Amino acid sequence: MAELHIIGQILSAIDFKEPNSLFCRYSVQSGPNWTLISGHSEGQTVSGKENFKNCVDWIHPLDLHYVCKGIQGWPKIILQVSCLDSIGRSWVVGYGCCTIPSTPGYHTIKVPCWVPAATTVTERLRQFFIGGAHELAQTDLINLGSDRFKLITQSKGDIELNICIVLRNFIQFGVEYK
Repeated sequence: MAELHIIGQILSAIDFKEPNSLFCRYSVQSGPNWTLISGHSEGQTVSGKENFKNCVDWIHPLDLHYVCKGIQGWPKIILQVSCLDSIGRSWVVGYGCCTIPSTPGYHTIKVPCWVPAATTVTERLRQFFIGGAHELAQTDLINLGSDRFKLITQSKGDIELNICIVLRNFIQFGVEYK
């Protein structure tokens, strides 16, 4: 079987401009041809506040090992950035998704994030005074995008990832990479 090793880290959140602490939940999803041999496909970073560069440094490790029967359903990483206030309430402030690179080597990836936007004055006032935001009831919209065009969204910051990809035995299955 062909093997994929994903070694890297979720580095930071950039330009979210949130006054409270931020943390990130992540999930690596793949198709039915893929089997996770080692590592954790879901997790959460620590929380941290933005520094003077509008950046929250997490430096959370990723180490996953997959085997596969075919390249269909190549793994994607789904990211959900949440805000944690001083009294322990949390709410989502950004969603993002990207496909894991398919070429071997070192990759730096910036994942743009978005959040459903407040569409009425009442919703904007509630968010300003009480906090919180709209959240997706079905998180499949993040990576599938089938009904995402129906959403009104607002851009947020970026999440930076450093990932090293190691491929093994793909050439034996007729997959060439350059």
